[in-house]
Amino acid sequence: MEMDLSPVETTKLNNLWRTSRFQHSWRTVQNIVNCRERVTNYFVRNMLMIVISCIAGTGLFLSQELGILSNNIFWGKIMMLIARLIIFLIVLQILSVLIYSFIGPAWEAKQRGKLRRIYEREILEPILQVLYPSAKIDTENDISPNNVEEVVPVAKYYIQSGIINLNNEKNVEIVDLYAYSMLDGSSTSNRKIKNKYEISKFMGQVYSIKNTQSLKGNLRIVPTKHFLLIETQGDYLDTMTGGRKINVEDIQHNEHYNIYCTDEQSARMFLTPNVIKWFNNNITDHRLSLYSKDSHIYIADYNNKRLFSPPKDKSDLSSWRIERTARDIKYVLAFAGEIIEII
Repeated sequence: MEMDLSPVETTKLNNLWRTSRFQHSWRTVQNIVNCRERVTNYFVRNMLMIVISCIAGTGLFLSQELGILSNNIFWGKIMMLIARLIIFLIVLQILSVLIYSFIGPAWEAKQRGKLRRIYEREILEPILQVLYPSAKIDTENDISPNNVEEVVPVAKYYIQSGIINLNNEKNVEIVDLYAYSMLDGSSTSNRKIKNKYEISKFMGQVYSIKNTQSLKGNLRIVPTKHFLLIETQGDYLDTMTGGRKINVEDIQHNEHYNIYCTDEQSARMFLTPNVIKWFNNNITDHRLSLYSKDSHIYIADYNNKRLFSPPKDKSDLSSWRIERTARDIKYVLAFAGEIIEII
C-alpha cells in the first residue's frame, strides 16, 4: 500500500509545506484539535482537583483524630478552607456538565464540520493537486447514500469524506467511507458510547466511475469468506429485485466472490477475463465489491484505512506528515488508475 514519491513530487510538497498559506491552514487545524482537547482536559482537571482535595482533607482529619496534628484554630481553618474548596469544585463540575450537555453536542458537531472542511479544502486539496493537478475536493456533497449502501456491508450510519473528483473523461470520484452500527451490550468493538457499542462495518474507499461499458441492469459482486465448508458474505447485500446469482468459469473467482445480476448476458459481457483477473489479484490485500446502476459503477475497497480523515488529537497532530498523506493520496489515485484501465 506504500507508494513512493518522485523527487519532483517531494520537492513540490516541501515547497507547499513552507508556504505561508499552508502554514496558516495547518495552525487552524491545530487550534481546532487543541481546543477540543482543552475542553476534555478541563473536566479531567476538575475531577483530579476534587480527588486531591478530598484526600488532603481526609488526611488532615485523620491526623488530628490520631493526635499527629494538634487540634488548634490554624488547622481548623485549613480544614474549613479545604471543605469549601471541595464544595466549590463539585458545584462547578456539576454546572459545567449541565451546561455542556446542552451546548456541547452542537458545538462538537460544528467543530467537526469546520475541521473537516478546512482539512479537506486547505490541506488535502493542495497536496492532491501536486500529484494530480486537475483534481478537486468537493466538501459540500457526497456520493449518493443509496448507491453507497448497495456496495458496502449494511450499517446504520455512513460517514463520507468530501469527494475527490479527478475531472477526467470517466468522471471518477473517490470518497473515504466509514460505516458502523450501534448495539447494546458487550461487543468486540473498540468504542463504547453511552452504554452502546460502535460496531465497524466498513472502513475504506468507494470509487464511482462512469459506465462506458453499456452495462445494462444491475450487477453486484461481493467478497465471501469460508469457515470449514460454510460460505458467508457478511453483511453485504445479495441479489436485487428481479436478479439472480451467477457463476463464471474461473474457479478462484467463484470461491472468493458472489455475483448477482438482473441482466445475465450484459453481466457476462462485462466480466471479461481481465476484470475477473483483477478481482482475483486483489483477494489478499483488499476486500473488493462492485455495484452498477444506470450510468455509474461503484467499487468499494475495504482496507480498514481512513486516508482522508483529519487529525483527532495531539497524537495525530504530532505524527502527521505531509509526505505520508501524499503517499496515501497517491495510493488512491493509483488504485483509481487500475479501475479506469480495467473498466
